[in-house]
This record gives sequence, structure tokens and C-alpha cells, in this order.
Amino acid sequence: MIHRWFSLVILGLLTTVLTPPLLAQRPHEVRVEPIALPEAEIGGTAYVPEGQVPSNRPVDGPIRAIVNEDNRTPVLSRQYPWSAIGRVDWLDAEGTVLGSCTGTLIGPSLVLTNAHCLIDEATDEPTQLTLVFRPNVIQGQSEEVGQVVAYDYGDSPFTGNQTEDWALLTLDQPLGERYGYLGWRTVDFTDETTLAEAAGKISVAGYSGDFPPASLSGLGDPGETAGLSADCSVLLVAPEGDLAGSLIHTCDTNPGASGAPLFALFEDGEYYIVGLHTGSVELLENVTLPTGEQTDVLNRGIPVSRWADQAAALR
Repeated sequence: MIHRWFSLVILGLLTTVLTPPLLAQRPHEVRVEPIALPEAEIGGTAYVPEGQVPSNRPVDGPIRAIVNEDNRTPVLSRQYPWSAIGRVDWLDAEGTVLGSCTGTLIGPSLVLTNAHCLIDEATDEPTQLTLVFRPNVIQGQSEEVGQVVAYDYGDSPFTGNQTEDWALLTLDQPLGERYGYLGWRTVDFTDETTLAEAAGKISVAGYSGDFPPASLSGLGDPGETAGLSADCSVLLVAPEGDLAGSLIHTCDTNPGASGAPLFALFEDGEYYIVGLHTGSVELLENVTLPTGEQTDVLNRGIPVSRWADQAAALR
């Protein structure tokens, strides 16, 4: 009953203005905890490369990092699933990076990201620039680079349906065979029991333009090391308006994290994508979250069901 009341309050305050959010949360050591949702349908299986040992910690070795009051922790692990998350870059003719998003390997040569990471806002068409995917970028370095040779996408978020802001990028080489790839599961976030079970167990890892901060300058410039926001939640599915069908969530992100996976560790020991982060929404006034924190901005994502069929066909 409390969650239903909270959802109604949020619905009354949502606007479609998109701004980069920063939700202050208590600092803590990050370790991804498993989620128990056996009824969530598996639509795509995961693949862990031979010799890789899945890790529920984003940092290899004894390093610890607390980023002031920001909930994000640097992803410094070369282990799966972190190895499957990388950066999508726009390159000019000289190879200069003009912009970047986050992408995730979901097949041997298939990357999931946002349509607005593919489409040129000026023309409302897919960019004519070179697109590449760099898996597991840490301190600006990635061992390999794959070039995008084909794509599929839902709709232009600039002139079309914002809840179809997904894109599937086909690479010129099977990086997923070496770095692994995540599977996906369809989770019913309209169900209150599911929301309660998943609360605090959702994660997002992305290459935000404000992370690492100056206090962690040894990890590279902003956008050169991914930040992990763990222990976050999907609050509700927007039932109406321009954002109808969107997953409203509390994970920390900023521009550059567009296309990042909303993922979770399930009780079978596998990591699955349960949504696709795409942007943020301003609230008309501050609200108190179930955690006791106050905010006037939340994040939004796209359900797996929006892109799962196309992903399965292209995989």
C-alpha cells in the first residue's frame, strides 16, 4: 500500500524535461547481490568466456573507492560481466572522438545501446560518422575496438516515441566471444511483489561525462572509466503520457551513461539485463524516496520487451 501511494505521487509530478541527475546516497562498499525472480522469462542467455570467473565486485584486487556522496564506484575489473560493458564512440575522419555513450555486448557481435546514440539530432537520421565499440574501457584504454557495420533501432527519441529509444549495433568482429555477453530477462515491474523483491538490487554501469571526478583523477578523465551505481531500484512503470511504459529508476547517471544496462544478478548466478537506461525526468517538486532520501529528479529506462525480439533475431 505504501508503494502504491508513492507511485501515485511520482506520477503526478513527472515531467518530460530531460536533465542529468545526481542522487546523493550514502557511501558504501559495492557488491552486487542476487535477486530472486524465478518467474522472469529468460529471453537471451549469457555467455562467460572460457577462463573468465564471474565477479560480483567491480574492482579487482584490494582497491576501494568512495566517491564523496555519489553512489557510483569505478569499474576497474577486467572480469565478466564488467568486461561486456563498454563505450560507443562517434569518430570523425581523423579518428577524433566527437561524442560517446555506453553500450553492452549481448551477443558475439551485437551491442545494445540507445537510439539517440546512433541518430544525428540535426538530421534525425543515423549518423554518417564512424561508430565504434570499445569493450571494458578503464582509464581510457581498451584492448580491442569493434567497428559498427550494421544497426537496427526502435524510433527517433527526438521526433518519435521516447520509449522506443533503443538501438542494436552489429560489429565487424565477435568481441563477445572474448569479453562475454549479457543475457536478458523480461521482468514485470508493474507487479508490486516484483518491485519489492528487486528493490535495492538493480545496477547500472556507464561512462558518464562527469565520472571519474577530479578526486579520482588517477582513473582517467571523465568518461574514461565506467561508474557503477548499485543497490538502486525501479520505482514504477509510467502508465501514461509521453513516457508511458518507461521504467522510472533511482540509479545514478549523467550524460554519457545513455545506453547503459539496467542489470541484476539472479539466483542462478547469472547476470541479466532487465532494462535499458535512456535518460532522466524532472519532478515538479521534491519527493521522499522509500530510502528516505529526497530528490527532484529521477531516471528512466526502457523495458526489455521493447527490443528483445529484434535482439534475438540479430543475435
